[in-house]
Amino acid sequence: MLEYKITPLDLVIHTLTDPILLGIMTIIYLIFGYFLFKIKSKKVRIIILVILIALPMLYILPILVNTLLGWQWYGYELRDHKLHIKAWPVDEIIDLNDSKVFLTKSEEWRPKIRVFGIGMHEIGMGYFKLENGIKAVVFRYENSEEFVVINASGKYYVIIHPGVDRLYREIKGEEK
Repeated sequence: MLEYKITPLDLVIHTLTDPILLGIMTIIYLIFGYFLFKIKSKKVRIIILVILIALPMLYILPILVNTLLGWQWYGYELRDHKLHIKAWPVDEIIDLNDSKVFLTKSEEWRPKIRVFGIGMHEIGMGYFKLENGIKAVVFRYENSEEFVVINASGKYYVIIHPGVDRLYREIKGEEK
């Protein structure tokens, strides 16, 4: 059995430290902070203060809801030549017996546009359109030069993380 899992806490940390989100949050805080000091109405000031406090919680709310709904980990488990992949919103088990699996460095298999899922600087999960135009399920945690591509009956899966070549070797080792 081989597994590569990240926890909801990893997602929360990456969400709160994502450079793009931090930039957006800084701008929002500056704007609301300016109005907090300019506005004289106590009611409006309290509303602005509540928004400033609640804003970070709104960013991590989807992760907390998913955790309550049973998403205790994200990533994959390889067992008995079946790959259980959890890349929100995807939770599927792939039978690797009838699948084509390859390890590549080719840019054409890299995720380009997120269609539905999570996309941040270090994490990408869900449905993505690849550089070659194919729609695929992607699990990316940090970046790697190499990545595994799986074609299971015409449905594509791309797995990217440091050390992903170990997954490829494990899959190919079980086929022999």
